[in-house]
Amino acid sequence: MPRRTARTPRSVTIPQPPPSPRASAWLVERLPFAISAGAVLILGSAAAWLIADYQRAGEVVARDTPRTLAAAVPTPIASGKTVAERVAQAKQRSEHAKGAYMTNIVATDRGRAARGLREDIVALLDRTELNAVVIDIKEVTGGAQLSPALGELVRALRERGVWVIARQVVFKDDSQEAAHPDWYLQKKAGGIWRDNRRGSWLDPASSDVWTYQRDIAKQAIDLGFDEIQFDYIRFPSDGKIADIIYPVYDEARPRHAVLAEFFQYLNRELRGYKPEIILSADLFGYVALQQGADLGIGQRLADIGANFDYISLMVYPSHYYSGFQVAADAERGLPALFYPYRAADPADTAVAHPYEVIHRSLLIAGDILAGHASSTAMESTRPSSAKLRPWLQDFSLGVDSARGIRYGPAEIEAQIRAAEDAGASGWLLWSPDNVYSEAALRPDPPAGMPAAAYE
Repeated sequence: MPRRTARTPRSVTIPQPPPSPRASAWLVERLPFAISAGAVLILGSAAAWLIADYQRAGEVVARDTPRTLAAAVPTPIASGKTVAERVAQAKQRSEHAKGAYMTNIVATDRGRAARGLREDIVALLDRTELNAVVIDIKEVTGGAQLSPALGELVRALRERGVWVIARQVVFKDDSQEAAHPDWYLQKKAGGIWRDNRRGSWLDPASSDVWTYQRDIAKQAIDLGFDEIQFDYIRFPSDGKIADIIYPVYDEARPRHAVLAEFFQYLNRELRGYKPEIILSADLFGYVALQQGADLGIGQRLADIGANFDYISLMVYPSHYYSGFQVAADAERGLPALFYPYRAADPADTAVAHPYEVIHRSLLIAGDILAGHASSTAMESTRPSSAKLRPWLQDFSLGVDSARGIRYGPAEIEAQIRAAEDAGASGWLLWSPDNVYSEAALRPDPPAGMPAAAYE
């Protein structure tokens, strides 16, 4: 394929916040979920699926020198488009997003380390098929991070034709403990309840919490983001769940009903604020395989699909802790598969088969979204207009590295190929270090992603 055509660069100086002597970038909670035999993907011997936080801190030393970002000469801004035309353009452009994750610190800090990582990602957007960036605007700790520096970066990226996505963590949030302790789940003995990682959770049924989350998303829209991606849109799953006292939630009501109402609220409020804003959700891969159950955390595919444009399943091959097992798919002529999490030969494990794990997972999830399942043992669902855009693994877990399995260009490319072969609408690369495998990426220009023409 032809190499991407170079564009005339210019320098955009981005205002920087006051330097901080230390800054930490945290790896978001990702699902160590399991799939096992059955009609399609079901839990194996595990009595319950596990969720764990993987956190990695990185220090960034601040510097006093300003940073510049090379950016293309902007495309003239289009004018006179109707709402319907703007919505159609946003849907068309978002459908081909191939993105990389960037922490807020890397996006905004002026220290040498952050600046280097930021500029490396911008260079990948120029040289490879990457055409989108997912930037944290709110993590599990610290509250919203919507600075003028971030706004300038968003503007510069959009001028380059890059699709810019804001990642907003929702119900796991420690930032309001002092100001609004009444918003938080409580312990029966008193005090704020905490999960196994000492994280605190907002009550998913609280209208005040809904308004708080909506207002942050609106600020991100005002900052220029093309899409808002919501994470931790669920009830807590680990810790002493039986010890929780909910300030608002009536435990007699199904949890999925509470979240469905919240999803509808976000859809209504944010599209009313900006009709062309694209909405997406991060989900555990196993959630997509549930027809009626909500895994005890309130997430059901039907509720997500009815209110979001994209579903980003976290189908990381390293996280199938009870093994990966699927039944044969007779319609497609695909065999049954079983890869354990541990084996005498590490080459037999799930993490050693990135293509198969991603491909089969997305095929099944896609069948469910389309209103039918790949096995007669699964009930059909109402067709959804939501599309799959999975998170793919561009990192190696320590436990895998210790047994000789590291994720490099070949493994990243296999996941990308699997996602595309399964019909995904783009894909996103997750690296907690914000360092990506360029050798896995095609150098050709991205299909369907012309330079932006914004209102």
